[in-house]
Amino acid sequence: MTPSRVLILDSQRAVSGALAVALHAEHDFEVVKTVHTVEAAATVLGILDVDILLLDAELLRGDGVDIIRELLLRRSDRLPIVVMTDIDDSRLATEAVRAGVSSWVPKRLGLQHLMSVLRGARNGESWFPPPLLGAVLADLARPQPSPAEEKISTLTSREREILQCMVNGLDRTAIARRLFLSANTVRTRIQNLLGKLDVHSAQEAVALAARAGISGDEAPDARPFSRLNPHLSH
Repeated sequence: MTPSRVLILDSQRAVSGALAVALHAEHDFEVVKTVHTVEAAATVLGILDVDILLLDAELLRGDGVDIIRELLLRRSDRLPIVVMTDIDDSRLATEAVRAGVSSWVPKRLGLQHLMSVLRGARNGESWFPPPLLGAVLADLARPQPSPAEEKISTLTSREREILQCMVNGLDRTAIARRLFLSANTVRTRIQNLLGKLDVHSAQEAVALAARAGISGDEAPDARPFSRLNPHLSH
């Protein structure tokens, strides 16, 4: 059988070097390169044939999911990604699976187990530790929030109250009266929530709220939105 070509991406040179030596000792693996940055891995994937990407989970912290997607863009075919990890984080594992990771291997299970997972990955198999697998499957079964819902979730409770008032058609003065705030405070809060929602006007904020399932109610002092203060978003 042709050896599986493995690209190792690990920020620790000593670790990647030891892995390369161990894999070279096996007849069914060939390490095409050991790299230490995402940029270097992307370059290798663009010019060399790689069957499996072996990735250190530490690189997934922060913008890890985007890292995976960036690397997969370099390939037109399927690329199994096996993650080595000391992190038992079901949320991070779920995000990694959604981005394209096929296996999640705790380092404590040892080198021989890792090699077994790598052999399975070449054949289209996936592996997750059983305690983590249940949590990941449960997370994957839950409906994902829409982009609008994700943006709304970044608002504070007070900003959500103000957005609800905007959806109800209240102008800045009416919002201040309803929530017992000063007009200047309302103006500042609206500026902040527009920034968080990545919109430029109150009308856009209300439209985004509607996409997130937020509907208005009949407020006695509500006015049609078209009559809102034109300076509401400034």
